[in-house]
Amino acid sequence: MYIKCRGEFYSGVRSPLKLHRLLHLIWNHAKHLAGYEQQDAHEFLITTLDVLHRHCVKAMNENESVNKLPPIAKINCPTQCSCIIDQIFTGMLQSDVVCQVCKGVSTTIDPFWDISLDLGEAEHGGASPKTLIECLERYTRAEHLGSKQKINCSTCNSYQESTKQLSLRTLPVVASFHLKRFKYSKDKKIDKKISNFISFPVEFDMTPFMSEKDKVYGDFRYSLYAVVNHYGTIGSGHYTAYVRHHRDIWVKCDDHTITLATLNQVLDSEGYLLFYHKNILEYE
Repeated sequence: MYIKCRGEFYSGVRSPLKLHRLLHLIWNHAKHLAGYEQQDAHEFLITTLDVLHRHCVKAMNENESVNKLPPIAKINCPTQCSCIIDQIFTGMLQSDVVCQVCKGVSTTIDPFWDISLDLGEAEHGGASPKTLIECLERYTRAEHLGSKQKINCSTCNSYQESTKQLSLRTLPVVASFHLKRFKYSKDKKIDKKISNFISFPVEFDMTPFMSEKDKVYGDFRYSLYAVVNHYGTIGSGHYTAYVRHHRDIWVKCDDHTITLATLNQVLDSEGYLLFYHKNILEYE
């Protein structure tokens, strides 16, 4: 499916590319997204990446089995995967839990395809973020877990209070940010939309959010590539998207209508999903 879509994209034919086969593939693997009712764009993104990831891994493993070579990756293990989806979208998230008595650190590293960022007020007070950078600063800030979430410290051999801090161990080629505009109730139903304006830059450096920011080597500057917007209310909303066509040319995608857009229109929009690409690619 991926190879076929890519072939059509670079075929030179100037007629619009209709990804109906891709949509049908997603519907077949995610029945809850099938049909023409309004669905969540973030859920659709993650489902699409997952379906394509599994499709690519299955194809690669079948190819390797024909040639009697070891499997490339386990289906549910993107950390070991060399498929095109994980080459582009997968980064590594580091979580450090620090015991407040002995200062021992427990570190876990997990893959991610996107980063979901809170927009509301902080749990212990504080203003709501107004920029993407402020969202990332809050996301990577150390959090005191409190007496109700004590950890079993192996050094102290007892339950102790701790702090938890997230940071980015490695960065993907395309960094995807999900601004959490929909607030869910306890029964997991959307009961509120956060329409706060969140400004986002055309370019920015991700180095301050890295796990070892003082030791990292490379260029971690990113440029805005696409924005998915949600307008309206929970029950009657509408999705549109802005995509950068060339370096300084933006287009607006509104259902079947595609029109030219200005950079100011992009930056003034109510972003829901933000996509940035790495300016300089490094190869192993």
